[in-house]
Amino acid sequence: MNRSDIQVLQSVREHPALSILLPTHRGHTDNRQDAIRLRNLMDQAAERLLSKFPKREVQPVLQNLETLTNQIDYRHLSDGLALFVGREFARQMYLPFTVKERVIINDTFATRDLVHALNRPPRGVLAPRRLHPERR
Repeated sequence: MNRSDIQVLQSVREHPALSILLPTHRGHTDNRQDAIRLRNLMDQAAERLLSKFPKREVQPVLQNLETLTNQIDYRHLSDGLALFVGREFARQMYLPFTVKERVIINDTFATRDLVHALNRPPRGVLAPRRLHPERR
Protein backbone atom coordinates (compact mmCIF):
# COMPACT_ATOMS: atom_id res chain seq x y z
CA MET A 1 0.00 0.00 0.00
CA ASN A 2 1.31 3.40 -0.94
CA ARG A 3 0.10 6.95 -1.43
CA SER A 4 -0.91 6.41 -5.07
CA ASP A 5 -3.08 3.41 -4.09
CA ILE A 6 -4.93 5.62 -1.63
CA GLN A 7 -5.28 8.42 -4.19
CA VAL A 8 -6.86 5.98 -6.66
CA LEU A 9 -9.34 4.82 -4.01
CA GLN A 10 -10.16 8.40 -3.02
CA SER A 11 -10.74 9.43 -6.65
CA VAL A 12 -13.46 6.82 -7.23
CA ARG A 13 -16.96 8.22 -6.87
CA GLU A 14 -19.57 5.49 -7.09
CA HIS A 15 -22.89 5.06 -5.41
CA PRO A 16 -22.90 2.73 -3.67
CA ALA A 17 -19.22 2.41 -2.77
CA LEU A 18 -18.73 -0.60 -0.50
CA SER A 19 -15.76 -0.91 1.86
CA ILE A 20 -15.21 -4.03 3.94
CA LEU A 21 -12.43 -3.99 6.54
CA LEU A 22 -11.40 -7.09 8.44
CA PRO A 23 -8.60 -7.89 10.87
CA THR A 24 -6.88 -11.08 9.73
CA HIS A 25 -4.23 -13.51 10.94
CA ARG A 26 -0.79 -14.14 9.50
CA GLY A 27 -0.48 -17.69 10.80
CA HIS A 28 -2.09 -20.43 8.71
CA THR A 29 -3.59 -22.16 11.75
CA ASP A 30 -5.08 -18.89 13.02
CA ASN A 31 -6.48 -17.66 9.73
CA ARG A 32 -9.02 -20.44 9.16
CA GLN A 33 -11.73 -18.28 10.70
CA ASP A 34 -10.92 -15.32 8.43
CA ALA A 35 -12.84 -16.77 5.48
CA ILE A 36 -15.90 -17.37 7.67
CA ARG A 37 -15.76 -13.87 9.16
CA LEU A 38 -15.40 -12.36 5.69
CA ARG A 39 -18.38 -14.36 4.43
CA ASN A 40 -20.43 -13.00 7.36
CA LEU A 41 -19.40 -9.44 6.48
CA MET A 42 -20.30 -10.07 2.84
CA ASP A 43 -23.75 -11.29 3.88
CA GLN A 44 -24.17 -8.19 6.06
CA ALA A 45 -23.11 -5.96 3.15
CA ALA A 46 -25.56 -7.66 0.76
CA GLU A 47 -28.40 -7.33 3.24
CA ARG A 48 -27.69 -3.64 3.82
CA LEU A 49 -27.28 -2.89 0.10
CA LEU A 50 -30.50 -4.68 -0.82
CA SER A 51 -32.41 -2.85 1.91
CA LYS A 52 -31.30 0.57 0.58
CA PHE A 53 -31.10 0.10 -3.19
CA PRO A 54 -32.98 -1.73 -5.94
CA LYS A 55 -31.55 -5.17 -6.69
CA ARG A 56 -30.61 -4.23 -10.27
CA GLU A 57 -28.48 -1.37 -8.91
CA VAL A 58 -26.50 -3.49 -6.45
CA GLN A 59 -26.21 -6.69 -8.48
CA PRO A 60 -22.97 -5.53 -10.22
CA VAL A 61 -21.50 -4.55 -6.83
CA LEU A 62 -22.34 -7.94 -5.30
CA GLN A 63 -20.98 -9.75 -8.35
CA ASN A 64 -17.71 -7.78 -8.17
CA LEU A 65 -17.50 -8.54 -4.45
CA GLU A 66 -17.92 -12.27 -5.05
CA THR A 67 -15.29 -12.25 -7.81
CA LEU A 68 -12.87 -10.31 -5.63
CA THR A 69 -13.25 -12.57 -2.61
CA ASN A 70 -12.63 -15.64 -4.76
CA GLN A 71 -9.16 -14.23 -5.48
CA ILE A 72 -8.10 -13.90 -1.82
CA ASP A 73 -5.18 -16.08 -0.82
CA TYR A 74 -5.97 -16.96 2.79
CA ARG A 75 -2.59 -18.68 3.18
CA HIS A 76 -0.73 -15.38 2.80
CA LEU A 77 -2.76 -12.86 4.76
CA SER A 78 -1.27 -10.03 6.73
CA ASP A 79 -2.73 -8.19 9.76
CA GLY A 80 -5.74 -6.79 7.92
CA LEU A 81 -7.75 -7.04 4.74
CA ALA A 82 -9.65 -4.27 2.94
CA LEU A 83 -12.07 -4.74 0.06
CA PHE A 84 -13.27 -1.76 -1.97
CA VAL A 85 -16.09 -2.52 -4.39
CA GLY A 86 -18.36 -0.54 -6.68
CA ARG A 87 -20.27 -1.25 -9.87
CA GLU A 88 -17.17 -0.68 -11.98
CA PHE A 89 -14.37 -0.98 -9.44
CA ALA A 90 -13.02 -3.76 -7.23
CA ARG A 91 -9.76 -3.88 -5.30
CA GLN A 92 -8.43 -5.85 -2.35
CA MET A 93 -5.56 -4.78 -0.15
CA TYR A 94 -3.61 -6.88 2.32
CA LEU A 95 -2.85 -4.49 5.17
CA PRO A 96 0.26 -4.60 7.39
CA PHE A 97 -1.80 -3.29 10.32
CA THR A 98 -4.94 -4.31 12.18
CA VAL A 99 -8.27 -2.67 11.38
CA LYS A 100 -11.63 -2.71 13.11
CA GLU A 101 -14.05 -5.16 11.49
CA ARG A 102 -16.76 -3.26 9.64
CA VAL A 103 -18.86 -2.72 6.51
CA ILE A 104 -19.20 0.82 5.16
CA ILE A 105 -21.56 1.89 2.37
CA ASN A 106 -21.14 5.45 1.13
CA ASP A 107 -20.44 7.55 -1.97
CA THR A 108 -16.69 7.10 -1.47
CA PHE A 109 -14.49 4.33 -0.13
CA ALA A 110 -13.45 4.29 3.52
CA THR A 111 -9.76 5.18 3.38
CA ARG A 112 -9.31 6.82 6.79
CA ASP A 113 -7.48 3.80 8.28
CA LEU A 114 -5.18 3.62 5.25
CA VAL A 115 -4.30 7.31 5.41
CA HIS A 116 -3.68 7.08 9.14
CA ALA A 117 -1.40 4.05 8.72
CA LEU A 118 0.52 5.67 5.88
CA ASN A 119 1.21 8.78 7.96
CA ARG A 120 2.34 7.04 11.14
CA PRO A 121 5.86 5.74 11.60
CA PRO A 122 6.40 1.97 11.27
CA ARG A 123 6.51 -0.11 14.44
CA GLY A 124 9.76 0.22 16.29
CA VAL A 125 10.58 3.57 14.69
CA LEU A 126 10.25 6.55 16.94
CA ALA A 127 8.95 9.81 15.61
CA PRO A 128 11.67 12.46 15.33
CA ARG A 129 12.07 14.51 18.47
CA ARG A 130 11.91 18.24 18.30
CA LEU A 131 15.09 19.88 19.40
CA HIS A 132 14.63 22.74 21.79
CA PRO A 133 16.94 25.73 21.44
CA GLU A 134 19.39 26.05 24.27
CA ARG A 135 18.41 28.48 26.94
CA ARG A 136 20.80 31.30 27.60
